[in-house]
Amino acid sequence: MRWIVCALAFALALPASASPRRIVSLDYCADQFVLALADRDQIAALSRGSQRDDSYFRERAGGIRQTRGTLEEVFALRPDLVVRNWGGPWDAEHVYARFDVPVLQVGDTPDFASARADLLDAAQTLGHRERGAALARDLDLRLARLQATAPALRQPVMYLSGGGAVAGRGTMMDSIITAAGGRNIRTDASWTVLPLERLIETPPALIALGFFDSGRDRVNAWSPSRHPALRRALAQARTVRLPPATISCEAWYAIDAAERIAAALRAP
Repeated sequence: MRWIVCALAFALALPASASPRRIVSLDYCADQFVLALADRDQIAALSRGSQRDDSYFRERAGGIRQTRGTLEEVFALRPDLVVRNWGGPWDAEHVYARFDVPVLQVGDTPDFASARADLLDAAQTLGHRERGAALARDLDLRLARLQATAPALRQPVMYLSGGGAVAGRGTMMDSIITAAGGRNIRTDASWTVLPLERLIETPPALIALGFFDSGRDRVNAWSPSRHPALRRALAQARTVRLPPATISCEAWYAIDAAERIAAALRAP
């Protein structure tokens, strides 16, 4: 446990600072906040998923040190702020608090209003409030533009992942569909399994597809998305494919996905 003793000694020796100087991010969703808001020289390490295909700001991550997010690795990096969505131990905030290392929890937002608040809070904590404010203004403008062009009669839309999951109420995807001017056909709460029979009998006006032909949802021969009946239904339906990076994390930049759905709904 010598490394813990050394980490504690370092944490206690850190001077107070308005902005963190050694930020460590524990997962690729947290990486997006750090890459969007922090200066490059503030970042001690990103997660090993920072450059994966569904990392929104992956092009900014090149050349930055990566960490597996273990306690030993993180403390060796001497952080003065840890940022996480789901990475690290489940009780990360409590664990790091024992060594006076603050933890910024981001993500897990069910709608654009809370994603906006999450963005501004992260910007404040990272010491770049003006960057968060600029991104929030951009989000506001784009949401307003979608609202102004939304049809009076909302068309039914369903989101379907490559693994066969569909989004219901109280999810970020439900907020994306609503912002786009559509009406989510799933009225049950949270995420459920694909209702194949209903999809075939009463298809929606548009099916938004996420992570098809992607390894993220572990699509295989047994996945509902591989069912022959679904393949036939999708071949006959209006569909729009959402870039995985726009929907892999619940964050402000999911507005990209909303705009793509809106464009598909307006298309003849």
